[in-house]
Amino acid sequence: QEVVSSIHVSRIQTYKTAKGIVFLHSRCSPALVERLQADEGLRAFARLPEREHELLLGIAQQPANMLTLAYTASGEIVGQATLAPVEQWWQGIDNAYEVAVEVSASWRNQGIAHRLLSMALEFESLEESIILGLGLSWHWDYQGLGISPFRYRELIERFFAAHGFVEYLTSEPNIRMDPANILVARLGSHLASESVKRFFQCLLQSDTLPGL
Repeated sequence: QEVVSSIHVSRIQTYKTAKGIVFLHSRCSPALVERLQADEGLRAFARLPEREHELLLGIAQQPANMLTLAYTASGEIVGQATLAPVEQWWQGIDNAYEVAVEVSASWRNQGIAHRLLSMALEFESLEESIILGLGLSWHWDYQGLGISPFRYRELIERFFAAHGFVEYLTSEPNIRMDPANILVARLGSHLASESVKRFFQCLLQSDTLPGL
C-alpha cells in the first residue's frame, strides 16, 4: 500500500487472519458505516452492538474525527480505531487527538488492534500532533478476559508502547478516579514546541492534586 500524506484520503487494506479476511478502511465515511453492521462481540463502549453502530456513525459524521474500521466481507464491523479532537481538560493543545481502539470479543488475538492503530497513525501530518490514549477501567472487558484491571492496564501499556506511546502521570480527574486507569501519549516528531509546553502544563495541575 502506498503511504498517503493527506489526512483526508481514505485507504483500504486486506488483512488475513486465522478467522478469515478482514478489510481495514481508514477515514470511513458515514455512508460506509451505514452499510455495515456491528459484530455481536463489538460492545466495549456502548454495551450493545446496535448502540455501538450508532456511536460509530456519529463519529464518522464529524469531519474532524478520523475513523478506521476493520470489517468482514459480509459487512460486520469487527474493530475500530478512532482519532477525535481532545475535549475538556486537554483543550487548548493545538493538534491534539484522543485515540480509542476496540476489537470484537469474537475477533481478539488476531492482531487486528495493532493493524488498526498502525493504519490510523500512518498519516504523515500526525507527526505534527499529540495523540492521547485515556485508559479508563469502566470501558475495559477485563472480566470477560478473566484478568484483573491492573493486568489489563499492563496490556494496554504494552500495546500502545509498541506504537510509540509513553505513559505519563497526570492529575486529570477521570484518570485519577481509579488507580488502574492509565494515560499514554504519542508526541509527533514534528510537534510545535508550544504544543509540547501546553501538554506538560495540562498533565499536572496543582488545583487538582491532593494537598496542594
